[in-house]
Amino acid sequence: MPTPDIEIYLQHTSAESILTWLATRFPDSAGARARPAGKKQWRIVLEEQGQSIPVLIIEGASPGFTSIWFNSGHTPWADDIACAREAHAHFKTAVRASAGSWQEGDDPDSWWHIDEHGEGLVHWPA
Repeated sequence: MPTPDIEIYLQHTSAESILTWLATRFPDSAGARARPAGKKQWRIVLEEQGQSIPVLIIEGASPGFTSIWFNSGHTPWADDIACAREAHAHFKTAVRASAGSWQEGDDPDSWWHIDEHGEGLVHWPA
């Protein structure tokens, strides 16, 4: 079952670079335009197999990291970690995704970290 939403954090990655990646990753979204949504924030609605995917990008959501939040259960990824792996392969930068499911008892500071050295759990923010 797909997750209801996906959020990942990319280290030292601009919103402009992310928007370029999203344009190639979601070809059904040709013509979609990002709109400012606040200071260093942008919103865009992508399309995937006829489904709308609202996306919020926040530069500096955490020091040194840009957040991408796909507010939909209709993304092409099974979970946050699958999205993070694809983003890491594309951007070649550190990517973090929630290691839990945000349910009662999950550690909210436990994150899956992917970088050039591999993958593993980290406690974030440290």
